[in-house]
Amino acid sequence: MLYIENQSRQNRPTGQRSGFDLTLHSEQRKGGTMEKNTNNQFNWRSFFSVLSALSFIGMTFTGIILFVVPPGRIANWTGWTLLALTKQQWIGLHIWLSLIFMVATPFHLYLNWKPFISYFRNKASRAFALRTEWALALVVCAAVTVCTLADVTPFSSLLVWNESIKHGWDSPRQRAPIPHAELLTLSELSKQVSDVSLENMLTNLKAQGIEAESEDIVLGKLAEAYNMTPSRLYDIAVGQAVAGEEHGQGGYGRGFGRMTLREYCEQMDLNMSTAIKKLEGAGLKAGPDMTIRSIADSAGIHPSEIRNVLESPNR
Repeated sequence: MLYIENQSRQNRPTGQRSGFDLTLHSEQRKGGTMEKNTNNQFNWRSFFSVLSALSFIGMTFTGIILFVVPPGRIANWTGWTLLALTKQQWIGLHIWLSLIFMVATPFHLYLNWKPFISYFRNKASRAFALRTEWALALVVCAAVTVCTLADVTPFSSLLVWNESIKHGWDSPRQRAPIPHAELLTLSELSKQVSDVSLENMLTNLKAQGIEAESEDIVLGKLAEAYNMTPSRLYDIAVGQAVAGEEHGQGGYGRGFGRMTLREYCEQMDLNMSTAIKKLEGAGLKAGPDMTIRSIADSAGIHPSEIRNVLESPNR
């Protein structure tokens, strides 16, 4: 048979092809065309698989960042950033990546339903059965839920660690005079800060080239307009920091908190012994070479309260 087929091919005139050759050639051409079309066709399964994976990675990374960020009252007041992104931007990224993951995952499961459902079938009978793998996964999730709600160690320890990290950012130096002071207008803030009037705030700001359109402008918005943190703008408004040697009413030629008690007394023409007695009478530990900031930090108060004590009338 082989000999006859070979002879038939040898005796066939050049250029002629048998039906078998033509069929084979036709199938090869079809196969190549089908392969080419398949390569050019958009693959939804690949798209949703990659989309789910990337959004999961991004969601995990932003979740880790949010695990260690400072509380909002500190992050917003000090202008905290990480990798040039603010806390609100990290929150926005985390929400959107989580949303993409939530949308992509159902499509991923639908397009990979058969492989997924095989995890719930008995390998021998191919019938649905309680397999050890997914039963154990269910037990792990249930245990984590129950232990977290019951405040059981080490699940409670992780939450305590999270709180300690967040509150580790807190210090008197970074604390606003009033919680979320950046959300207050200048008028509202002046009513909360007893030692500086609204007129003095506006004067101090204007002396540093900061124009407040009205007393009802929000502190945080004004700080953003001048590309500075609310904390920095507040220090300028109450006269604790001045950008340069010039200073307006209630202001000082150097950052108030960075001045030593001796420097402050010399500038304000105060008697050093009297100033120390005033501070000690208010329960504050002070020395001539201690900075105003360090005196305030040791008592857990804002530097402006030190000025209140020093400038109070003698009793």
